[in-house]
Amino acid sequence: MWVSYKSPDLLASYIETTAYKIDAHIHAHYEFLWLIAGDASYIIDSEIYQLRPGDIVITPPDKLHTISFNSTSEYRRFFIQLSPRMLSRMPGRLVKNITSLDGGGIIPPSTAEACGLYGYYDRLAEILKDTTKHSEHDKYLAELIAQEFALAVNKAMKKPGQTEDSFDDPVIAKVKAYLDSNYTREIRLDEMAKSFYMSKFYLCHRFKDETGITINDYIALKRIAAVRELKNREKGIGDIYRRCGFNDYSSFYRVIKKYTGMKPSEFFE
Repeated sequence: MWVSYKSPDLLASYIETTAYKIDAHIHAHYEFLWLIAGDASYIIDSEIYQLRPGDIVITPPDKLHTISFNSTSEYRRFFIQLSPRMLSRMPGRLVKNITSLDGGGIIPPSTAEACGLYGYYDRLAEILKDTTKHSEHDKYLAELIAQEFALAVNKAMKKPGQTEDSFDDPVIAKVKAYLDSNYTREIRLDEMAKSFYMSKFYLCHRFKDETGITINDYIALKRIAAVRELKNREKGIGDIYRRCGFNDYSSFYRVIKKYTGMKPSEFFE
């Protein structure tokens, strides 16, 4: 089975594959990604979420995000994307938990199951699967299911149990806090490792094992997210990249290209 559907207000996609590199990216819709199978970490701006099969990840519009795989195991996911325009046509109080979400969010399997969220993915798959040619009836029905899904998600977000980017390893939590406070400066891994009383190799290994991404990847994504946030508030790129930890424009260009697959002019347009 495969699902690939796109309209101005609704996107739906189901894939089965092996782990592969996914560039950091942004989009204009709210995304609800159901991890069906896979060993992965999810990064939204600079927040890291350790995913479990069954988790539903919520990413608001204009948030830099990517997924990092911890192994080469099978990867299956189904995402639904809803436009802000669709949600704005619904009573505000009924989707407030979604539209007021600032960072990312996770709905764990127990909550998703209790609120029947997986059933909406299944219903969409049933009418949209294995074709790119959909009747007007199916398109209209898909939009209705998507709105009903939004209501159910909003209700699920009221329930306790959403997971945050907490770590079992308290040392790595402190390392992340250090990086969050110092990413605009030059960070020397040797010196940082000494401050945590371990070798650089062991620190990097321990961070990757706990978070699913490398320290250098985390710093780069943190800086990109910071540049984008400032760019949204200020006109022109100016010296924004320097204020976010990049030494010069060439290093800024290389990092943007590496992690997003786009030139800075394309990424920030």
